[in-house]
Amino acid sequence: MKVEHLGKPIRIGPKTAPNRIVYQPTESNNCDAEGSPTEHTLHKYRSIAKGKPGIIHIESIDVTRRTQARSNRMLLLEGNVAPLTRLVEEIRKINGDALVIFQLSHAGRLSDPVFQPPLYVYGLPPVKVMSTAEIEAARDEFVAAAVRAWKVGADGVDFKQAHSFFGDDFLHPANQRPDRYGGSWENRTRFFRESIERIRAQVPERGFLVGSRITPYEGIPGGFGTAGPEEMLEDLAEPLAFARLMEKEGVDFINVSAGSAVGNLELLMPTSAYPEGVFRHFTWTRAIKQAVSIPVIGSGYSRLRDGDDSLHVPDPEKRSFLYWAEKNLREGNTDLVGVGRQAIADPDFARKLLEGRAAEIKWCTTCNECITLLGTNQRIGCPVYEPEYRKLLPAKK
Repeated sequence: MKVEHLGKPIRIGPKTAPNRIVYQPTESNNCDAEGSPTEHTLHKYRSIAKGKPGIIHIESIDVTRRTQARSNRMLLLEGNVAPLTRLVEEIRKINGDALVIFQLSHAGRLSDPVFQPPLYVYGLPPVKVMSTAEIEAARDEFVAAAVRAWKVGADGVDFKQAHSFFGDDFLHPANQRPDRYGGSWENRTRFFRESIERIRAQVPERGFLVGSRITPYEGIPGGFGTAGPEEMLEDLAEPLAFARLMEKEGVDFINVSAGSAVGNLELLMPTSAYPEGVFRHFTWTRAIKQAVSIPVIGSGYSRLRDGDDSLHVPDPEKRSFLYWAEKNLREGNTDLVGVGRQAIADPDFARKLLEGRAAEIKWCTTCNECITLLGTNQRIGCPVYEPEYRKLLPAKK
């Protein structure tokens, strides 16, 4: 099967991505104590730039030191501006065509509670939650980080509303805060609306892109994609309403994912244990795409590989990444195709695919050993193809 739609450029706001392959934001955990890029970081992004995807996402960058889920994560504070400027310059030296997007993140409930109380009470026992003033301060930190992303030369930001991180928690039906940031739909979307308005007002460049990654279904009680604080069953009424709200507020693209970092990683990143999860991703992405006219990025593709993916589909060709990427683009189910773990396994993936060299691709096995490294606070890479990362894995008992 040949590449057709994947190689086509696409307009995103006033800018153009040279092809439809997106390298998703994947944590590296390889920055220095100040959250600035190290040589390990520069090596990762030089390799990614050589891979020639249409969009390069930079990490999941913390907007404040207080809320880091792990050490050695990237930070976007004033002291990081010069090192991050160099990072963007290094990428553009190698690949001046790809759009460079910074994903702005705040770990929220995943932060150490000593430093960051949660947004709302969840589970037992009850805990102290953030004050209204603390929420407003967090909003301003996101806005300041977006301005810094513009200063360092990024094409735009992904204002993260996904995976039970801070921005996403506002959207949960379980968010029943009594102040103006919880309870009603208007209140639960207020943090997003206020942040977008301020980012647009404070970034001087009108062409600066603002997008967002969302998770239409998280699979947790009262999570996004359910109908109430205690519900678990999937209900896309609010995710579709949010997509339409995002377009109304001037968002340039929507990046669709699923699941929660609190648990159910199988939903977020399908493996051989549940390969049909890729079809759930495609269904959620199609639903969002049908609700808006702005570009939509799909996820879940890393499991597909070259067809050796455990899917219960008789024809091997119809189990492959290329088949489903082309099919979803052709049928209008998505506008762009995102990979995360596959870009870790082979940063040169996009270039090999677009040049007709698919046989040379180092396909991700979705063993999730890279996630094991993340969970043990190690530098992130592919232990299958890179021995240096294999040595960082914890000893098996």
